Amino acid sequence: MKKLSVICLLVVGIILISGCIDGEKTNSKTSNISQSSINETLKETSASPSISIPSPLDNNSSALVPDLSQPELMPGEFDINITSYYFVYLRDNEVISKKSKYPIQTFDLVEKNYVIYHLSIKNNDTNALNFSITKLQLHTGNQVFNPVYPGTILKSHEWVFSEIENEIRLNDTLLHPDQTLEGIVIFQVDNYTTLFDRSFSLRYNTTPIPSTSYEKSLEALIVAEQFDYSIAFDMPPYANWGSDYSYHPPEPEVSYVWTIWGRDYVLYTDYGNSNVWANWVNRSVFESYKKHDEMSLPKQKPENIPFAKIAYAVKVIPEQDLTVTNQYHIISEKKYKGTERSVDTGEELFNISEQKYKGTQLSVVDDTGEELFNKSIDSSRDDYAGLAILDNQTYRLFSENMPQMLIPHATIVHFSFYSTYGWPMSARLTFNNQDIILDEEYNIILARYDNTKMIS
Repeated sequence: MKKLSVICLLVVGIILISGCIDGEKTNSKTSNISQSSINETLKETSASPSISIPSPLDNNSSALVPDLSQPELMPGEFDINITSYYFVYLRDNEVISKKSKYPIQTFDLVEKNYVIYHLSIKNNDTNALNFSITKLQLHTGNQVFNPVYPGTILKSHEWVFSEIENEIRLNDTLLHPDQTLEGIVIFQVDNYTTLFDRSFSLRYNTTPIPSTSYEKSLEALIVAEQFDYSIAFDMPPYANWGSDYSYHPPEPEVSYVWTIWGRDYVLYTDYGNSNVWANWVNRSVFESYKKHDEMSLPKQKPENIPFAKIAYAVKVIPEQDLTVTNQYHIISEKKYKGTERSVDTGEELFNISEQKYKGTQLSVVDDTGEELFNKSIDSSRDDYAGLAILDNQTYRLFSENMPQMLIPHATIVHFSFYSTYGWPMSARLTFNNQDIILDEEYNIILARYDNTKMIS
């Protein structure tokens, strides 16, 4: 009986041991199959199409560029293209108070920044599709920006932003087959330098909206914002009181303090020079006025706080085949009836029946015949408006005999700038509108300026 028990135990042990060995073999086999499947999946993933995002301009940045790889738009989805875009910077020191029906000035400078895209959206499906504005998002890094509706915020600077106000705002729409919708979508972002963040990805329903011409236009924008337009316009960027031209920006107020035994004594105050106007604008000119307000405002007395407003907008229209012409038009017309005669002799001195003043319009048309803009060039007011054209590597100022120009693969950059600083009846106001056309090599072929200088 004992022998039988021992034999039974041996048989059971052998069966258990063999089962374990088979289990190990089975697990090993399963593991190999899983690893093989993972490797195949990785190969397929690495071979799938992706959208590459250029690295940010700041080469010193250690931040990793986020992986924005997304599937391409599938047939039947919307065909969305970026036709132009804006960047808008606003800053003022006003608040609405319950105690007054007018805004009150403070020491706080409040900034708002917007990126605005003009989109062309086409329904390629055979069925009607619902376009939803809420599915448009702007991604950068770990941030996601949703569309905003700033309302009348842009109308407060109507002279600068009238073009934006005239744009159609995109809304939820039912698009029929082959129907195209155009309009703008507005995003509020963190600061005015984010326009050059190459990690920006405009998406619809998580799918990126790729645009080669958009990427190229950023290079053109950098050139346009950094260019020294005194080379083209033959005048420095600033005009001081008395119309003296200067390369010196407005100077902020500075107090010189002598500290004795821990106590500060103001020796004297240099009130600077705020009455400086901009003949033309680029990024450095805009930032000089921005810096002036930041340094001057804290020096003022609480009961005498000035206005401090700045608005800066840039519009970019990429990849256009342009035809540029100049046209003449009548700016004003006066008619006189009767004849002027000498009081003493009755002799006829002159007889004016009609007087016309002619100006010049700069017309820019794309390859479809659509006029992109038509701006006035008043050549009799060279200090306030003018045009420069690149000719044999040098710039010449506009003449009425300007030949028709054909500029293929061009980028248009439009600047608008407004700045005021001071008090009622004692404030400096400067306005600038500027149009730049660059060729595909990022050469500035044409530059137009128009400025207004006021003191109230």
